[in-house]
Amino acid sequence: MNIKLIYFDFYFWRIDILRLALSFSKVPYTYEQVPRRDWPIKKKQFPFGQLPVMIINEKKYAHTHSLAKFCATRSNLYDNDQFKILTIDQVLDWANEITIHIAPSIRAAIREKNFEKSKKLRQEFIENDLYNWFSYLDKLFKDSSTEKKFFTDKFSIADITAWRVIFWFCSGKLDMIDGSFLDNLPDLKKYYHFISNYKPLTQLNEFKLIVK
Repeated sequence: MNIKLIYFDFYFWRIDILRLALSFSKVPYTYEQVPRRDWPIKKKQFPFGQLPVMIINEKKYAHTHSLAKFCATRSNLYDNDQFKILTIDQVLDWANEITIHIAPSIRAAIREKNFEKSKKLRQEFIENDLYNWFSYLDKLFKDSSTEKKFFTDKFSIADITAWRVIFWFCSGKLDMIDGSFLDNLPDLKKYYHFISNYKPLTQLNEFKLIVK
């Protein structure tokens, strides 16, 4: 089976979780980046006009959640227990939801070049959504994990996804967002630092490129 992943020419959690999952279990894949300037021309080539896309045996597949489940299954990073599957899927959906909430402030800056609008929308996100959405993740972790190491007490795509999104929000790359918000969620902060130093993950080249 030949797996090819396609995304834009920058790092983002939607593609990074796929690459980390496959690499974690040494599942071979190739990776193609589409320059953002070329996207209007190439957009119609892809399902739903979106990235990431996975190509297997010349057939294209799309949508982050579906691709993540496939990569996780191939990499033994999913689960057979139906309730643990629910936990994993909730983390994947959480990642998508918080991205949807912050997206308007990103679009205003990048696409519209309206930085005042972006600043206003980002402030509204910080006041109304930032802590709430991370507290949802914190509660899910505490309710799901007995050993307080991994979401399902076994390293999975849920941990890759949670770590990658927390890293995004704590990296300093999002204007106006101070990573110290995690101080108010000590269990989630401890979890984040544990995953950030989990050697089977940190030794991957994909991980090193993300945190570089």
